[in-house]
Amino acid sequence: MAAQPGTDERYGDEEINEQTPFLRRTHSDGSSTLGKAPSIASSGDAVPKARNPNSIVAILCLVIFVASAAGGFQSMSTTRIFEDILCRQYYDQLRSSDEPISEDMCKVDAIQSKLAYLFAILASLNAGVSVLAALPWGIAADKIGRRPVFAMGMIGMSIAVLCILIVGWFRQTFPPQLIWLSPIFYLLGGGDPAVTAAIMSLAIDVVPESQRSAVFLRIHGSSMIGNLISPALASIVMSSTGPWPPLFIALVLTAVPAAMIYLVPESLKHKRSEDNSQPDGGTLKTFATKSLGELKQSAKIFSSPSMIIMLLISTLQLALILCTYQFMGQFTSKRYHIPLAETGYIQSAYGVAYVSVSFFIMPFIASELLKPRTPAFLRFDDDKQRDMFFARSASLVAMVGTFILGVSGTIPGFVFGLVVLAFGVAGEGFLRSIATLYVSAEQRSRLFTMLALAAIASNLWVSPALAALFSLGMRLGGTWIGLPYFGVSGLCVIIFVLALFLRLPPTPKVDAESDSDEGPDEE
Repeated sequence: MAAQPGTDERYGDEEINEQTPFLRRTHSDGSSTLGKAPSIASSGDAVPKARNPNSIVAILCLVIFVASAAGGFQSMSTTRIFEDILCRQYYDQLRSSDEPISEDMCKVDAIQSKLAYLFAILASLNAGVSVLAALPWGIAADKIGRRPVFAMGMIGMSIAVLCILIVGWFRQTFPPQLIWLSPIFYLLGGGDPAVTAAIMSLAIDVVPESQRSAVFLRIHGSSMIGNLISPALASIVMSSTGPWPPLFIALVLTAVPAAMIYLVPESLKHKRSEDNSQPDGGTLKTFATKSLGELKQSAKIFSSPSMIIMLLISTLQLALILCTYQFMGQFTSKRYHIPLAETGYIQSAYGVAYVSVSFFIMPFIASELLKPRTPAFLRFDDDKQRDMFFARSASLVAMVGTFILGVSGTIPGFVFGLVVLAFGVAGEGFLRSIATLYVSAEQRSRLFTMLALAAIASNLWVSPALAALFSLGMRLGGTWIGLPYFGVSGLCVIIFVLALFLRLPPTPKVDAESDSDEGPDEE
């Protein structure tokens, strides 16, 4: 929140308490107002922290990479572990202590259908719990800081991974469906939406507006790298040690970011007011009243038609992500008759393509389209019009890419479709950059929480839909096995139509607020 005239606010060595608001203000010299949260936030005060904006963004990208890499190790190993369990049930060999059953015996349609639904329901339950927990934790982050919320979220997810590991390890004692209880631990920290919002908010305050889209690409790219390169590493480990060591690695990688986040400074900014100086009654009624007010303020973010469209697009875009993660490993193993341990290389090929696009190709193209030497018919007057163009065109590219994935009967053709899809998925960063133009600086964290919440909420139906289309495709046979990707391609058409109705705001709120609130700090 913006600082008010007359408040005793200092930058640098200031003493900041738990009332510090969510966002920090970045000044023209690169310095920023730093905050310090209570409780576990204060435990990281002795840890050396980066101060340079580029260093902060780099560390956040590393944190995201490690956390996402855990997902790659987990998806590869759990898919094989629970495929083996379902396979033993199918052949009535559950209590056998021998090595895992040959994968060839586990590729029958009945087992693959059960496996797809097992993880689809798990993903839906993860989404449901995250939907319930994310917004309260997003509000809590305004009070206790982003770092502690991120740390608690990663701890909660670590416990969830541990729960899955225990169910798989004691397969003779626990039914595989017991993993559906693991999402309850997402109540600690809010799960993926709260974690994503914390990282996004920590990053955008240290860069100027014109560079936000590039930062979004890097952060999203770091996530994609972790998710899509780690399967190749998991494949190497699984080929020599089996599926269990990668799952233990996933558990460690999920917990480590909870400590790594304290390498960057807390971005809360202090604001003193008469309300904050008054004692809080601490009653349940007071808390409920304040929470209701916070929810109303969060809802106001989506008061414009374009922001509502942005929310709708976010609910559909998750399908583009899910179809390239754990589902893709099972799909390619079934369709192309290869072991699950080898599907990680296909996922990693997509990771390499996405890294090339998001870190090098798209930033270069985006920069060139603003330069005077660029031909007039390709040049954009400002970065906002450029971002809008990329946000719209990306959905068309994604439509083509997913259609190729559906029709491709060979692995090289499938990899080519992934390369095309990488250009389409990279457009998400431009869409988020446009979204920040509609909100003030104090609303950015809630904006990202709401967008992440919408995306996660869509997983209530996306994962089951992919599983249902996969089962139907297997029954139909032939090219129809690619039905899940045909469905995602259809969603891309809907996203494109919705994006055509997006409009840029006449005056970005962040600019207007910066002019009024930070006048003395501008150079």
